[in-house]
Amino acid sequence: MKFKFLLFIFLISFPAFGQTNISQEIDSLINSNITQYAFPGAQIYVKIKDKIVINKSYGYQTYDSINRINNDHIYDLASLTKVLASTLSLMKLYEDFDLNLHIPISNYIKDLKRSNKKNTTIYQSLSHTSGWIPYISHQNYVKRKNGKFKKSIIRKNKNLRFSTTISEGLYLNKNYFKKLFKRIRKSKVNKKGEYVYSGLFFFYIPSLVENLSGSTFEQYFNNSILNKANAKLYFNPNQKVKKELIVPTEYDSIFRNALVHGNVHDEAASFMGGISGNAGLFGSAQEIGKLLQALEPNSSIFQDSTIKKFTSYAYKDSPIRRGLGFDKPSPKNEYGIYPNENLSKLSFGHTGFTGTMFWRDPEKQLTIVFLTNRVYPTRKNDKFYQNKVRSKLIDLIIKKVDL
Repeated sequence: MKFKFLLFIFLISFPAFGQTNISQEIDSLINSNITQYAFPGAQIYVKIKDKIVINKSYGYQTYDSINRINNDHIYDLASLTKVLASTLSLMKLYEDFDLNLHIPISNYIKDLKRSNKKNTTIYQSLSHTSGWIPYISHQNYVKRKNGKFKKSIIRKNKNLRFSTTISEGLYLNKNYFKKLFKRIRKSKVNKKGEYVYSGLFFFYIPSLVENLSGSTFEQYFNNSILNKANAKLYFNPNQKVKKELIVPTEYDSIFRNALVHGNVHDEAASFMGGISGNAGLFGSAQEIGKLLQALEPNSSIFQDSTIKKFTSYAYKDSPIRRGLGFDKPSPKNEYGIYPNENLSKLSFGHTGFTGTMFWRDPEKQLTIVFLTNRVYPTRKNDKFYQNKVRSKLIDLIIKKVDL
């Protein structure tokens, strides 16, 4: 009896999966990058099987070392929005409203009926094989040659006409979004079937969701997905949480000439009032971890067949590394395998411009969420990419845990 008791004490004294050792090495990796100014702070969430082995914050919101990051702080998730909000909403529409992925998108978006994009399918758009161009710099159309904002588009004082907040002290003409969609509608379409990452389709997702469900994009996402997952993520967090909980994104010296703090960093998404399928979602690593449980087997939100359809390679035996909305491991090339050679081919995830990432590997029963504001104080900082932080983090977790 005494032996069993001592054995029990021994086992509980050493965390499962070598957690202490992993934490120490992750601490070293992250703190080293903070010291090198790759980012001022970070959050990391790691779940293996049914156990959360790491849920930790590092550093500060900014380099002034005033506001230390904690697990409740929220980051601008950038393009994680394309998956966590947009793709998950389409998955739910696929199940509940028979969303057809293979008919022309113009069946759902009437605005594209007379466009060169009218025959594009949702399947092509989600797999980034539609031929649509990658991006349109809409912010380049709102300034004069002298660098000042056109008064018909942006004002510094809010009123009924200029009511769309793009940052503190800058307000957009409430009807300007129509010109944004006109540019998308008239933009070039290149050869279909080739992989070119494009964010343009995702601007139409709020309309698509509303047309099918009868609810706004935000309402549908909240009611059909977030509430069921018991996860808290936000569009326009300035209106919903205390400002000190929001991590500043960047001091934007290119467009806004102001600190972007609680307003979406992506300029085009800001022109949409902060609610876009392309960008705009804010959240913490631990809340994203809760949401990603919806993509585990026997989910309370999605059928297993739906999860498999969207997270599998869209084109098998092809160099295209995309699922439907989700990113996938790339084929091996001169640069190796993106994002890490130790992930299985069943794995899926996404990254965001602001320094964000999530990745889930069903084969290894592994979920990783890694959030930073690497664009602080400026997006010109590429130390984050030079140091290959995301890949090293994945590598460290998988090798040390021996998955």
